[in-house]
Amino acid sequence: MEKYFNKLKERLDKKTEKISKSNQSEFEKNEQCKMILLEHYNELHRFEAEYSFKSEREEIHYFKFLKPQILSELMFYNKLTKMIPIFQIECIEIREKRLDSEYKKIADFHENNSDFISYMMNGQTFRDATLFLRKNVEKSVIPSYLLLRKDANQITNGGHLVVKYLMYRKLQKMIIDEKEKLTQHKASETNDFQTTDLNWTNSKSDLVEMIYSLHLLGAINNGNTDIKEIVNEFERIFKIDLGDPYRHFTNIKQRQKSPTYFLEQLTENMHRIIENKQFKARK
Repeated sequence: MEKYFNKLKERLDKKTEKISKSNQSEFEKNEQCKMILLEHYNELHRFEAEYSFKSEREEIHYFKFLKPQILSELMFYNKLTKMIPIFQIECIEIREKRLDSEYKKIADFHENNSDFISYMMNGQTFRDATLFLRKNVEKSVIPSYLLLRKDANQITNGGHLVVKYLMYRKLQKMIIDEKEKLTQHKASETNDFQTTDLNWTNSKSDLVEMIYSLHLLGAINNGNTDIKEIVNEFERIFKIDLGDPYRHFTNIKQRQKSPTYFLEQLTENMHRIIENKQFKARK
């Protein structure tokens, strides 16, 4: 088993390393790595389904040390798909807030599983049979989503915790590195960047409605700028987190009365002010 796994892992590492060195965008590289990892994980799953472990020791070693390597990488790249947009947020305060939120999830996992993490880090083995033999699995301690997977019969009590621990360890380093970059960036901008007291006081949907209108009209860079980039700049100016602008726009389109309610308010208010001024001027 270990000989087969090492060859599989070597092939996988070579492919992902080649992608990481390419000139593609981070998103494209991440998506390709996910597909390659899924392909190799499925190959491993087919092999383990037909393989008969020679001993309990070999089975424990596989579910404790081998399988989690590939599965944690797959989970990491799945998580990275959601993290990349956070890394691209222009507003430093909002980006830090989102990174802190992700970091808290890691801290909560460590706090809730401190005994298990200590067990793994100290190289202990006295609970291995309970944690890493399939015959001892207790479905009550397994997250329900794992029981619905196609490899549900290849689950152990501790395997999913090892996977999550390895995934979070890699993600934790990435978040720390990103926060350090932000700290350095803020220090370099201290002398030439002055924050404003401008705050958006209407709803987030109102702001998204206006941003989309400007974009679709071609009022910003003749409409050649990605909507997400425009949203990021408005977030920076008004120190607001708009979340997923596409979801807001979908909600706007589904409004029952008028999808452009905020823009209509702007127009009506402007007409009213202009007419009032003209009336006063005639007097």
